[in-house]
Amino acid sequence: MEISSASTNQIKRWRKLLMSKYRKRENLFLAEGERCVEQILQNGIIKVREVVQVRETAPKRFIHESGVQVYSVSERELSEITDTESPQGVVAICETPVEADPAALTSAGGTLLAIDALQDPGNLGTIIRTASWFGINGLLFGKGTVDPFHPKVVRSTAGATGAIPYLSGDLESIIEPFEEAGWQVQLLDAGADSKPIQSLKPAERTLLVVGNEANGIRPNLFDEKRKRVRIDGNSGVVESLNAAVACSIAMFQLENNR
Repeated sequence: MEISSASTNQIKRWRKLLMSKYRKRENLFLAEGERCVEQILQNGIIKVREVVQVRETAPKRFIHESGVQVYSVSERELSEITDTESPQGVVAICETPVEADPAALTSAGGTLLAIDALQDPGNLGTIIRTASWFGINGLLFGKGTVDPFHPKVVRSTAGATGAIPYLSGDLESIIEPFEEAGWQVQLLDAGADSKPIQSLKPAERTLLVVGNEANGIRPNLFDEKRKRVRIDGNSGVVESLNAAVACSIAMFQLENNR
């Protein structure tokens, strides 16, 4: 595998992928860090266009075996195309996977996860990684949710980016066809009308909705036919759970209840 030095124009092009509008226009995103890049290459789900690494670092075996073109840059140049203070020495330029066929997701079974206006990249990345661990069948990204291909989200997934089919858009419109097809919608909500999640047996097709870190699920998604579920705790000190932690517990409980 031949290693080429990156040109100034290439570095400028990669740097632009730190911005959402360029990621969407080019249908490309950045994956940073040895572990993340290794997992993406090994999974073979996401197409990797190029790998960029620090010039003084010998390519890892997994990069050699991938057959992907590798470009070398200086540490300073690598820092220009990452959003971390201490880059881990390797970045992959990946093609953004196309969204799933809504009909295929609707006709499947299992559990889907809908994410409503979640804004913290670390939280979303953790949720995607955990959803992959539990075998969640699909992800629905609602408006106001951080870009799932934001570099911080991708880094937090630890290589799980693209492993689960996804749709994005207005959740109210996206969820409706699932309900019409018999999916049971559960809203993760700490309100007084909610029931403990462990008390409900999930349907063959369950769609779990998790909301914004501060404001929860938006009011327009609440409906009488949708079940409100909560996670009970015993602490008199802690008021609520972190969104990613709560979502992870809910996914575990749903799969355990099956």
